[in-house]
Formats: sequence, structure tokens, C-alpha cells
Amino acid sequence: MANPFTLRVIAPDSPFCNRAEELKDLTRHAANQVNVVVFSPRRYGKTSLVKKVQAEIEKEGFLTFYADLFMVAGVNEVAERIAKSVYTVLHKRESLLEKGARMLKSFKAFRPVLKPSPENGFILSVEPSSATTPGTELLDNVLEELGTFFQKERAKVHFVLDEFQEITELKDSFIEGILRKHIQHQKASYFFVGSRRRGLLDIFNQRTRPFYQSAIMYPINPLPHHELVAFLVERFVRAGKKCPRSVAEEISRKTLQYPYYAQALAYNVFDLSGKVAQGKDVEAGFERVLSSERYAYEAMVQGLTGTQIALLRALASSPSSQILSREYLARHRLSIGGVQYAQKKLVELDLVEKRNEVWQVVDPIFAQWLSGY
Repeated sequence: MANPFTLRVIAPDSPFCNRAEELKDLTRHAANQVNVVVFSPRRYGKTSLVKKVQAEIEKEGFLTFYADLFMVAGVNEVAERIAKSVYTVLHKRESLLEKGARMLKSFKAFRPVLKPSPENGFILSVEPSSATTPGTELLDNVLEELGTFFQKERAKVHFVLDEFQEITELKDSFIEGILRKHIQHQKASYFFVGSRRRGLLDIFNQRTRPFYQSAIMYPINPLPHHELVAFLVERFVRAGKKCPRSVAEEISRKTLQYPYYAQALAYNVFDLSGKVAQGKDVEAGFERVLSSERYAYEAMVQGLTGTQIALLRALASSPSSQILSREYLARHRLSIGGVQYAQKKLVELDLVEKRNEVWQVVDPIFAQWLSGY
């Protein structure tokens, strides 16, 4: 029997656990051509959610685009990824003759290129029409062409820019201004999605930034416990196994309703269990999750200083509202200056946060791994 849980981005046509309110809200904002900042810690299912929204509004005639800016290396690459997202959508929607004429007429900064692929035969890529055009000019041209295309098409348009905070890592200080200059005049809804919340929210909440107060802030929260439990029980039954409510509740508690980890633990529990899932399967499954995630966690701490790692470990084992108190510093062998610097950096990386007045590690499973690190 096939495992009903996945460790990948959930496809738009796959079952979602709840998120009915979020889907309703975000679909309404898209229909109203409102720009939205969708944010949460990493692995909260933001990408799955916004792609589900796009799948829903496509049924209403929307033209939808998605560009992932994760680890973007320069302004020219931002322009390239936006252009590629547009060409990819039009490539799928129109016949070769139609798309050839319309694309070349509307978009001149980049040209589409079909490259051989051993898996799919050919893949669509893009390349600049001129190799000497500066990155900022290239981005400016792409966005201007995009706005003109939207206006000519008179279509309802929705555009997702995933991991949008990555633009803050680029050296060019004009990129936010260029994006804002064009986006504010386009008849489209943009979703700016991100996981490193401090960097993302600063773009929209600092008075000196071009995007200041230009979008609705929309946080994604953990899954409701009772709805996650019901979802887990139902998915087990549909796949031919039984998951007692007590076992589903333990999965929910172990993962603190963190969407990715709930899926990952449920996947392993289903894989380990017989016809009926048991508590021992949850424990064994959790060890599997920790073992699988170990390499990602090691990569996360590899670039940190000793003080930053020490503070992470302290907060993993002892979340506190008084991390600068003499008692806390002494117990964890930390110094005030070291903690202040480490705290600032760890917040920027979205590894720690102050929640309900208590400083703690953002990722609950990472915190449990740190406790034994």
C-alpha cells in the first residue's frame, strides 16, 4: 500500500491539512489584486500553500507565474528567473506559432532557448538578448515588458516571488527600488513569500525602503492540533491502516504541529507500522526523522561561531525570557557581549525568536537535535 504522506512540496491536487481559512483569505487577496507578504519559519508549507492558491484561481481564468529566488546570485539572475517563469507559463499555454510571435513581440530583454534534457527531451531556458546589458538595466527592462504584456493581455494576473528576502543578500542597492517602481503600476497581485522573516519583514516595514507598507502582512501559523490529528487518522484509514487517535496526538505533540515534520514523522510511522500504528512506531519514526535531518542541521551550524552555537544549544535546552541575566549566563558559560552579538545574528538567520516573551529556537526538531549535539 502506498504511503499517503510526502516529504516533498505538496502538489496542488493533493490533500491539505486544514489551511481552509488561509486558502480563502489568500485567494480573495489575489482576486482583489492585492500584494501580500506570506511568511513563516522554514518548512511551514508556504510554497505548497501559494501553489494551491494559484491552482484555484487558474480555474477562474487567472494567469499565474511563480519564480523562486532562493540563492539568487545577482540582479541579472533575478531578471532571468522572472523572465523564465513567464516564458515557461506561456510555453505551456500557447501553440508554437502563437507563442513565437507573441513572445518575441512582447519580450526582448531575454529570448527563450530549448536545451536538451535526458529526462524530458528538452527544457525551456532563457538567455539575455545582449550579453553586455548591466543587471539593473536587464531587470528594469524585463519588468517594463512584463507590465506592458499584462496591460495588453487584460488578463487577471498573479505572481509569486518565493524566498523574496534573498534580494537583500545582493550587493546592488537599487534592486528593491526597481522592483517597486514597476510592481506598483502593474495590474497584478504579487505574493512575496519568505522564511527568513526578519529580512523579509524589514523590506516592507522600514520607512526608508521602497516597499514600505505596500503589502498585507500574512503570517502562516502552526496547524491546529485537533485538525492535524483528524487529518492523520483519516489519511491512515484511506491508505488501509489504522492510526488510533492517541498515536496521532503523539505525532502532533512530537512535531509541535510543524507541517513538514508532521508529514515526515507520519511518513515514517506509516512505513514502520503494521495494520495498526503504535506508540513505539512514533518513537522509532522520530529517531528516523532526526537521523535524516542531521545533515541539514550540521550544515546550519557549520558556518556559525562558537558563541552562536553555544547560545543555540542553551536556548534549545533552556528557553528563557532572561538570557542576559547573570544566572543564565553563568549556567551556560556565556558572556553578555557574546550573547548580544550572537542573538542578533541568529535572529537574522531566523534560527531563534522571541515567542510569548520567551527566547527559543525556531525549529522544534532542530532544538531537540541541538540538545543532544
